[in-house]
Amino acid sequence: MPEPKHAAGYRVGIVNPLTLVGTEIQTILRERSFPLAKTVLLATGESAGALTEADGEPAYVQPVSDGELEDLDLVFFCGPAAESREWLQRAEDDNFVAIDLTQPSTVEDGRLAVAGVNLDQIDGNERVIVSPHPVTIPIALVLHQVARLARVELCTAAVVQPASEFEQVGVEELAQQTISVLNIQSVPKSVFDRQLAFNLYPALEHNEEFIVAQLRGLVDVRTQIALLITQGTIFHSHTFSLFVKTDEELEIADVAASLRANAAIALPEEDEQFGTIDAAGKDEVLVAEVRRDPTISGGFWVWAVCDNLRRGSALNAVLIAEKVLFTTGVTN
Repeated sequence: MPEPKHAAGYRVGIVNPLTLVGTEIQTILRERSFPLAKTVLLATGESAGALTEADGEPAYVQPVSDGELEDLDLVFFCGPAAESREWLQRAEDDNFVAIDLTQPSTVEDGRLAVAGVNLDQIDGNERVIVSPHPVTIPIALVLHQVARLARVELCTAAVVQPASEFEQVGVEELAQQTISVLNIQSVPKSVFDRQLAFNLYPALEHNEEFIVAQLRGLVDVRTQIALLITQGTIFHSHTFSLFVKTDEELEIADVAASLRANAAIALPEEDEQFGTIDAAGKDEVLVAEVRRDPTISGGFWVWAVCDNLRRGSALNAVLIAEKVLFTTGVTN
């Protein structure tokens, strides 16, 4: 465990804490009673100067600077990737550990880390650790467990993403659109270029290539991966339909058992059902169904949901922080 810079204990920073992910990180730090001496809130953009709360006390969001960063032990970076790039590069010189949650990340040499997949490989010497895209994390968790049984030859993923991928303004516009459609009024289109309420269409931001590249850094390099993201008319949580083909026929019960063995994944108990809304606020990837494909040998389907702000982002980052700072950190 690295020694804190201050005798009082570890000082942790959150860059862009008023984003949805930044807010969720603060919530999880409180829930897990994360032992730190101080939380410092920093911003790269317009939120600098905003009054909010940290450690149960009123706090201002300060503009990010070298002076602030060099006083910190660990910093979570949220929000737009381009705005954070120069500050992430200060990790070595300012002697702090950076956990990058910006999307899509601009970090080229940071270590990808997913709790429940490869967190045990983090040895505390890394300066920049990337918590992957919220689509990457659940798929990596599923494929990691399947690979314990047989080599995964192919995974094709169809993902429906929520409005919260566009921050609170996206959530609010979907709510406004829903009310407008029901009242037969004109639909606001500031965030989305068309009606999203009661609609599906190809995602406006195509990050598929970036996500697939991250997945290839977390699974067997021989695995073929294809991904398509659809913009969904939901507020929170990603929905995944995964077709997986292994090099040998697996029993579905064995696949389900392997998935259940990972604490980051939950399958329904008897008389329990999972849908997209059930993932909100949950710490696990919820696997609703594992079903054999009747036509392709070695092929089966996994239908899952995951809170994009929690397990898919903030919780993974906090688990990384625990692993970096504390040898007793939980890794799932």
